[in-house]
Amino acid sequence: MRVVGERFRDLQRSFFEHADVEHFHWQTTNPLITATERELLAGFPFPPRGAVLEVGCGEGGNLANLAAVASSEARLVVGMDLFERKVAFGQRQVATARFVCGDALALPFKDGSFDAVLCRDLLHHLEDRGPAIAELRRICRPGGELWILEPNGRNPLMILLAAIRPHERGLLRNSADRLGTLVAEHFPGPKVEVRQPLPIYRLVLHHKFGLPRLGEHRVARSLMLGVERAIGVILPRRWWGYILVKVKT
Repeated sequence: MRVVGERFRDLQRSFFEHADVEHFHWQTTNPLITATERELLAGFPFPPRGAVLEVGCGEGGNLANLAAVASSEARLVVGMDLFERKVAFGQRQVATARFVCGDALALPFKDGSFDAVLCRDLLHHLEDRGPAIAELRRICRPGGELWILEPNGRNPLMILLAAIRPHERGLLRNSADRLGTLVAEHFPGPKVEVRQPLPIYRLVLHHKFGLPRLGEHRVARSLMLGVERAIGVILPRRWWGYILVKVKT
């Protein structure tokens, strides 16, 4: 049965209201996870003298990884999240960004404030995703770029994630076609990609119930990446792990 209403919101809040320090360090220091996280975000623009925003930034792991590989420096980088403890932690960890509290359904920014916007792993935690996408459109500057990155609810690994973690079950609504159609209601001509066929290393190396130290060993890293490449040959792309929707505003 789908969890709705106040119960749904309470479930999300109970999981996300605290800063997940272990997850941040896993995301930014584990050799294999860090490399694949940066690969997942490869190509995201850091426009020179521009303004960049991540909506739903959590502890700041995405911004830390992006800053480490950015080919240029933006004038302003902002991370925004609903939960104060995550924002406070991110501000201490990512010196190149400013962090603020805010609601994705009512972003605390003026129209057209940002040249590049990232929204990762947020929409499936919302009951009604349309208003959040409308807000993303409002704060994007004409000529800018928006990336929406979501787990694919058709991917076997993501289905397992949703089965064992109730707060993630909203991802089962995601498919490449459905997400592309949803974004197209607010933006003309979105481009839909899929990335990472079956990122099994996220389970094997998970910081809570996996063996994260395996990521420090070259042979283990090579083996896990080789398995994913092999799976990518046979797994239909519509079932790959992550859906990326890109929009030029």
